[in-house]
Amino acid sequence: MNMGEVAQAVLDALGGRSNVLTNAVCMTRLRVTLQDSQIVDYENLADIQGVLGTSLRGQNGLEVVFGPRVIDSIYHEFIKLTGISARPDDLFPMSHHNSGIHVQIRTNKNKESAGMGESDRGRPLIADHEMSVLENLFGGQEREDEFDELHEGPDAKEQLRLVVINGPNINMLGVPEKGIKADDFPALLELCKKVASDAGFVRCDCYQSNHEGDLVDIIQDAYCVYDAIVINPGAYGSSSALCDAIHTVDIPTVEVHLHKLARKDTVGRACLEMVSGEGIEGYRSAIRFLAAHLSV
Repeated sequence: MNMGEVAQAVLDALGGRSNVLTNAVCMTRLRVTLQDSQIVDYENLADIQGVLGTSLRGQNGLEVVFGPRVIDSIYHEFIKLTGISARPDDLFPMSHHNSGIHVQIRTNKNKESAGMGESDRGRPLIADHEMSVLENLFGGQEREDEFDELHEGPDAKEQLRLVVINGPNINMLGVPEKGIKADDFPALLELCKKVASDAGFVRCDCYQSNHEGDLVDIIQDAYCVYDAIVINPGAYGSSSALCDAIHTVDIPTVEVHLHKLARKDTVGRACLEMVSGEGIEGYRSAIRFLAAHLSV
């Protein structure tokens, strides 16, 4: 399939032109707002050449994940088919309120034709607003958090947005570990949300992955979307790839480590500050530092 055929297949699976209200693009994803998300043919969408996965955003928002080498071409073809060009404020046209998650993993199939190398790009990224959906499926109480609502209006561009990025094993917080209070991962997410809101951030999204390439993707996707980054790279503190990504997006970043570090690691060289040895309270210090930095 050529790019035009891929774009047409995606549009058909989404329910056709009449079902698409807005479309936008980021580093790896086609983002659309739909008239009715219930009529999407997820099975056919998942089988389209080059599609790595899908993720629901709000009641009518959907992301279709492609590789970075093909997304621009597919997006331009999609614009030709829909006649809808993205406005700057269409980048996140939908609420991040929970409505569900539908991810299909594409690992080896169609990688070459999609312009993909042998990498970890097929893995989905699980955001904290999506985690509550998974908790609900497994018997937990879904937590509504109106803080995830993107504020609308003429002053939206002046409102500060924060992304918190967590590396390997941070999701295992709560398992007793010598020297660290056994707070659990949901407690960490709640702390970040609360502190960010109190510090003046209109939005705080939290991501976690055990894979280095996923963390690079999140940093790249933050470009022109977020105003500040808090990152706990975990065991990837020596990653030059993460360091380069932070340098490239040029977003004020603070590194956090739960344990005490004697000096900055490789990732820290690209950051304004490093906070270590404070457990999850280090996130509070990092968020407040960034808020003060951005207010100057």
